[in-house]
Amino acid sequence: MIQDWLALINQHPIFFFLIGLAGVAALNLGKWAGDQRLARQFASQAKGPVQLKAMPRVSILVAAWNEAAIIDAHLQSIQGFRYPDLEYILCAGGKDGTFEIARRYAGETIRVIEQKPGEGKQRSLQRCLNAATGELIFLTDADCLLNYDTFIQTLAPIINEGEAVATGTSAPLPDQKKNPLVLQQWFAQVYAQARRGEYTSGILGANTALKRDILNSVGNFDADVLTGTDYYLAKQILNKRYSIRYVRSSIMNFPYPDTLRRYWRQQARWLRNVVMHGLRFKAYGEVLRCLAPSILGFLMLAGPLFAFFFGPIIFACWLVIWLHVLFSRLRYIRFGEMVTGYPFLLQHFIRIPGYALIDFALWSWVLFQYPLKSLRHQW
Repeated sequence: MIQDWLALINQHPIFFFLIGLAGVAALNLGKWAGDQRLARQFASQAKGPVQLKAMPRVSILVAAWNEAAIIDAHLQSIQGFRYPDLEYILCAGGKDGTFEIARRYAGETIRVIEQKPGEGKQRSLQRCLNAATGELIFLTDADCLLNYDTFIQTLAPIINEGEAVATGTSAPLPDQKKNPLVLQQWFAQVYAQARRGEYTSGILGANTALKRDILNSVGNFDADVLTGTDYYLAKQILNKRYSIRYVRSSIMNFPYPDTLRRYWRQQARWLRNVVMHGLRFKAYGEVLRCLAPSILGFLMLAGPLFAFFFGPIIFACWLVIWLHVLFSRLRYIRFGEMVTGYPFLLQHFIRIPGYALIDFALWSWVLFQYPLKSLRHQW
């Protein structure tokens, strides 16, 4: 019966392709109308400076390993902060002299601890926390360029409104905003986060503030977590029934992957982290959302082979999915341009199919990393 059905539809692959093409066009045009309304809404919601009702002591905690290329700029960015009761604690190390560079900035506000080989981010943050005296903890990364307004925006929901945890978002470094690989990452992120509500299920480890007693209640950084420390901490917080406030206006600048190798490693690591830790915390919906692109990527790479065995209708379906992927990416990019004000140059649009193909390969590869422990925890 199945063979008869396949034989019938394989006689009219162009007809089914045209139906699929019309459906994809209608779907994306409808979504684009909503995207435009949302982008205009964002453009009209620019916020001014935030005033804090109080200024409790804040400890900024940072772990740095082999960050010599940016640690100077990072530490210089903290020196301009005007917050009156602030301490910055950095656990720094690596073979490139990161600790030696950072130690030159040590003083009344900045404390530098040497990170030993093998300690990793989690243990290093615990050492920073052990030395901290702040009522509030601000978490960021050593490759970020800290901004005082961003810092205040993230603290505000906790100080002014009594929230337990607040997290912001990110943007690339200024000199990366002409790189098409970086822009397509940033714009996809902007598109996804535009639909995020007032509260979120995750944190950005480069831009998160929380009360110290909340951190104490989840065991601080005692858990042995090799990768995915941000995701793991967020799940610990949610398991204790605390809410995570999302601060859309708080934007931290840090380096986005600007080469295919760096992009591949980061994206694969992020997918694995959600699947591995999500299973532990029974976040099955998030696990499925990260397994879905891996399955899609495999099917898209294998589509022409399936068409060879099952007929041209499979190839027609494969083409329709390809077109939907490309139209969707065009919407993300146009939305990102409207919201951020940064252009995606015309000559870069030709790269979009290539970026999609790279993602299919990357997502597929992650499926083969799960069975091997050495690859599951690869940084």
